[in-house]
Amino acid sequence: MSADAPCGDAAAWFGLSGDGAAPTQGLLAIVDGLGHGAEAACAAEAAVQALAAAPDADLPALMRRLDGALGSLRGAAVGLVRVQGCRLQQAGVGNTRCMRLRSGHMTRLPSQNGIVGGGLPTRISVSELDLAPGDWLLLFSDGLAESLQLPVLLPEWERDPGLLCEHLLQQAAPGRDDAGVLVMQMGGG
Repeated sequence: MSADAPCGDAAAWFGLSGDGAAPTQGLLAIVDGLGHGAEAACAAEAAVQALAAAPDADLPALMRRLDGALGSLRGAAVGLVRVQGCRLQQAGVGNTRCMRLRSGHMTRLPSQNGIVGGGLPTRISVSELDLAPGDWLLLFSDGLAESLQLPVLLPEWERDPGLLCEHLLQQAAPGRDDAGVLVMQMGGG
């Protein structure tokens, strides 16, 4: 959407720790407030604030917390990833995407149907994957195509992951929807 309009997408991370550039644990989140504009931005901000209040809760509990926080607002699609050493847990509700990129191979994690703040699934599914040094995690909203492919990673993206975010945002369909993206490379390699 126009750069002048409030963005209804948000990305956040909490408690990432490790030895410098090698994150070993923490919570990553991508939030897409329904629609766009000020009301979508308000829903996304409320979700980030609710996550900040309890980032260590398990993923289903966090989704329920968000559902309560967004109940009087527009609602959102939310993707959550908990990194714990060499494992990740992921839960998604709505139209968000989470992928692990390893040696040119993309592993896509599922997101359940529903709206956080207006119709959570009865049971929140949690997926698990292993992580290795050099793996990339990509979380993004539906402003980017689910069919996204990254057959090669450029060396400058490793030096500055912000450049990878810029590249991904350039893939977004201009003027169609807000877009949010969060990337993280696993260190220690």
